[in-house]
Amino acid sequence: MSFALWDSWLPTSGPRGKPSHERRLPLLECWPVHFRSAICFCLLSCAWADTIHLKNGRTIQADSARDTGDRVEYDIGDDKYAIPKSSVDHIDTAASAAAAIANTHLAANVAAPKIDSGRLSGVAPDGKITPARLAKIEAGGDKSALTSALIVLAIQEQQHGKIDDALSHMERALSLEPDNGDAAATYAWLLLKQDRASLAQSFAEDAVHKSPDSAFAHKILALAYYKNDRIQDALAEFKKAKELGPNDPEVDAYLKAVSRQAKAEADFRNDASTHFNMRYEGDKASPKLREQILLTLERHFDDLVSTMGLLPRDPIAVVLYTNQTYFDVTLAPSWTAALNDGKLRIPIEGLTSVTPDLSRVLKHELAHSFIRQATNGRCPVWLNEGLAQLVEPQSAAKYRIPLSNVFQNGKQTPLQSMEGSFIGLDSNQAAIAYIESLAYVEYIRDAYGMNRIADIMRNLSEGQSTEESLKSVIHDDYSQLEEEFARHLR
Repeated sequence: MSFALWDSWLPTSGPRGKPSHERRLPLLECWPVHFRSAICFCLLSCAWADTIHLKNGRTIQADSARDTGDRVEYDIGDDKYAIPKSSVDHIDTAASAAAAIANTHLAANVAAPKIDSGRLSGVAPDGKITPARLAKIEAGGDKSALTSALIVLAIQEQQHGKIDDALSHMERALSLEPDNGDAAATYAWLLLKQDRASLAQSFAEDAVHKSPDSAFAHKILALAYYKNDRIQDALAEFKKAKELGPNDPEVDAYLKAVSRQAKAEADFRNDASTHFNMRYEGDKASPKLREQILLTLERHFDDLVSTMGLLPRDPIAVVLYTNQTYFDVTLAPSWTAALNDGKLRIPIEGLTSVTPDLSRVLKHELAHSFIRQATNGRCPVWLNEGLAQLVEPQSAAKYRIPLSNVFQNGKQTPLQSMEGSFIGLDSNQAAIAYIESLAYVEYIRDAYGMNRIADIMRNLSEGQSTEESLKSVIHDDYSQLEEEFARHLR
């Protein structure tokens, strides 16, 4: 996710809800650089916003909103506003928006399938498959039981980061029972975990054909369609999955997100380049701007292939929005300049060409796609965000003095707490966390080399925890790395 400085130029009647008489543009920056010493990293614009949905279809993003009876009051910075409650449809709080964003990378978040292991109860009463148990099942000669065991084992291996072993088990299961819909759906699920959506779609379609009453098969097919930018087909499959499995909270969340996107993007048009499929809103993106964005992305793509040593398997989806539509679709906080939830979502209102700022944002968001593939989706947020900033390129050198003060006063964010989402942090903590993330990754690169960062990511992809990977590569656990970095700042 990239940051925008909303206290700079804002769009007329923009998502923050402030009245304006001029057309203003967001400054597309990954990092808000205009720190004021009096507040030391305190970025008030980084707080999570409440979203007020008006009955006329517009939205207002505010720092906080309150229903006072006959009107809705809301705050934006130091300013307070009020509108008649009769004009408001509903209010999404910061917590609900954060939860929605946390679930937007659909293919990565879907839970493992539930496999009927009744045939295995005599050999594996706890539902776990070991090599010895697998050999015993194989010796029994029951092909269906062996297929079920291989599916269960594949799921176990995936959960431990052994993706190649998991795929191998599934390929064997499919060779044993080619008409097994559960096997086809599970294989498609594994492929989606690797961002191999094109191949996953083929197996998911096969799974639905073989098991038309499987809610999981329809859910996986919906995810594959979504990843391949077939939004209306994805929506239809999610509805079918909901019909077959009405109590699946994942499907409920996905239906809301995809329905919102399908409505907003119903009339979008398509463009493409070698590695990117672009969708855009009619005349809102000029041919010149679209061409420049695709050329810029291709240039960044080549650079990231060289830097990270991997090649994404499928074309990457890019969606261009007006500012308002971007916030309506993503429910992103008002400080974001772009979002990567498996697709690059870029607000481009008012832009006529690719600026240096937009170029950096594009590279930052594209980097997340590479990092996700390199780590099989197991990258801690501090490493993910730090590396994405580093390749823009950004440097934490300009923050060294205030960052040193933060560490001397014990106000730094511990690495352990930065493994997960930054969503729960307040504005001070979030600002420090993003800068710390960049600073730590830059320090590891400078002290140990970029190859060591690649080694850390490879270990993560193979199932190691972040601390285990750090120990094996740079021989530091979290506390040792924090102490080493603090000494570096002095």
